Amino acid sequence: FSLLKSLAFRGDVATSLLVVEYMREDSLRVGQTVRIAGLTKGKDYNGMIGIVFGELNQRGRYPVMLWEAKKSLGLRGCNLLRVLGGGDQMRARVLVVGAGAAGLAAAKFLQEHKVSVAVLEGRPRLGGRTFTLELPERKSLGLRADKVDLGASYIHNCNESNEVYNIALEEKPCVSVGAGNRWADTECARWFDEKTGEEMPVLSNAKVHLMHWKIGARMTRIAKELGAAKAPTTPISEVFEQAKQSLYGRNKRKLTKEEDRMLTTIMTRMWGYVSNMDNTASELVRHLPQDDVDLNQFIGSKFYNMQYSMSLDVRVQKTNRPKVGPLDPKDGPGDRLLSNGYGPFLVRYLSKGLRCITGKSVSKIVLNNSATGSSSSSSSSSSLSSSSGSERKKKAMMRASKRKRPQVTIRCRDGSCYTCDYVLCAVPLGVLQSKHKDSSIFFDPPLPPKKQNAIESLGSGAHNKILVRFRPDDVFWPEDTPQIVPLDQRFHILNLHAYGKKGCLCAHVWPPFADGWDGKTDEEVVRELCEVLKGMFWRRKKKKTTSSSSSSENDDGSGGQDDPDAEAFRKEPFPTPLDYVVARWDSDPFALGSYSYLKLGATWPQIEDLARPYPAKDPHIFFAGEATSLEGIQCVTGAYKSGLRAAKQILADIANRRRGFIHTK
Repeated sequence: FSLLKSLAFRGDVATSLLVVEYMREDSLRVGQTVRIAGLTKGKDYNGMIGIVFGELNQRGRYPVMLWEAKKSLGLRGCNLLRVLGGGDQMRARVLVVGAGAAGLAAAKFLQEHKVSVAVLEGRPRLGGRTFTLELPERKSLGLRADKVDLGASYIHNCNESNEVYNIALEEKPCVSVGAGNRWADTECARWFDEKTGEEMPVLSNAKVHLMHWKIGARMTRIAKELGAAKAPTTPISEVFEQAKQSLYGRNKRKLTKEEDRMLTTIMTRMWGYVSNMDNTASELVRHLPQDDVDLNQFIGSKFYNMQYSMSLDVRVQKTNRPKVGPLDPKDGPGDRLLSNGYGPFLVRYLSKGLRCITGKSVSKIVLNNSATGSSSSSSSSSSLSSSSGSERKKKAMMRASKRKRPQVTIRCRDGSCYTCDYVLCAVPLGVLQSKHKDSSIFFDPPLPPKKQNAIESLGSGAHNKILVRFRPDDVFWPEDTPQIVPLDQRFHILNLHAYGKKGCLCAHVWPPFADGWDGKTDEEVVRELCEVLKGMFWRRKKKKTTSSSSSSENDDGSGGQDDPDAEAFRKEPFPTPLDYVVARWDSDPFALGSYSYLKLGATWPQIEDLARPYPAKDPHIFFAGEATSLEGIQCVTGAYKSGLRAAKQILADIANRRRGFIHTK
């Protein structure tokens, strides 16, 4: 600022003063502003505006008004040139719609490269589908205020190529290695039959997972045989049944009824995940590498099953009492559970210093000039570079070209209006698909048919969570076991108590139950979960007529006979949760789904179609989000990378235009 002031009052240079009003980072009201003076040379304000705005943004100040004053009058008699923001109107180079991981990553990258950027978010908070909730402190019960993620909660595939992992190495959030190095691992978990309270033998767990791997390899083979024409329209459930029956036919051994339920649960979570397998395209597995190892001999071998089950038992025991602490690269690859959530870590890191305006639900994005008009401007500038006219004429043509550049107008539901040169649309796929009165976005002119087809063809599925907290004295489940899986296919339970969050359980829930919770209220949903927990852990101690060790040796993996009294529950009432939260991402108007997936009829290239900027020849609207990421679909890392990709596309376009306007050789 000292440099600006010294230049502003040098009589041989300054012809007028630039006066900028700016707001502080903690205020969005224009009334709290301060004025500064800077140099403008002649009538060309652009260079100085860029310098001043860059300096202001670095100090957490946001320009809101631009004034002009003659040098001879100083700051008296200023003429208002432009309202830059602070309420119903704002002018920025780039506006990002959506403050999730993709939008925040893009905005941070652009700001670091000196591009004026602001973020509009419909919710009253930042983070999108990463939402860290804080449970209240209960001093009388010895319970602290604990942070828990209701959305994404893992850093997947931790390695040096993962940008989110690299940020975590710098920020050092508290994490824990996922059981089996995977997030919701079904292998390094303890399985229980909620109807009997029996724990499934480790032998059954080993046998079912061996079967699961072989079926997965055979599913890929079948999908490849279907080819690009049939795989997108063939449900993955059909491919699964075909692969399973083929494998059953080659092996004399079959699964018990309980083991078959285990297998269906594993395959549903592996391949359906956020959707029903009947509505998921087998295209999902067509491009996976085939497993060259023939497991037929192993699955049919009692000796191998026993050998593998013993090693699995050791691995399950090693996952007990998971270590929680700052991220350590020595822990190796795999998945990491963020102990205190994505909010205090990634959302805080990305949003620091950004101008983010919450409560701004975008209803319309208008491209003010047609792509044809844009192209004509570009062609005129390119012809300018080869012309040999006078310098004054060239400058006049360049200014005319700049004035013709198309801009984008964003209209919000509260009546506010924003203009910019570029829009980055980083909202979830479900919002792009919807006609929800609180969140749908209308594009004018409409998006091209290929992009609209991609939006409609891809799926937005549901993965919800139920968080319950009991009194620490009421803990009735295995305290040290991280992953607990009932045969009830609706739930997969993450034991947060084992991670230091006393009395807490988090149930992951997938379709079909996660789709609207069958119309149940939060209380009814929690009651359903408690009934499953009660069936697994609230029964009287059983007197086995056959030892568990001998039952493990049965060929079919079934347990021994129980005492008739085993079905009776404890006399004392089942504990009531102190706190509970039920996530509803599928009905959240600013999400309308948890993650994207390959819906029946969709193809991988349509993800690329969704990610392409618009218009193609003169882009001003860009897209980001996990649904636009081929390599990171359904992951925070994928969303983050897509934000960087879109930001780099915008920077490249800015550079190309600048070269086109300035270069005359």
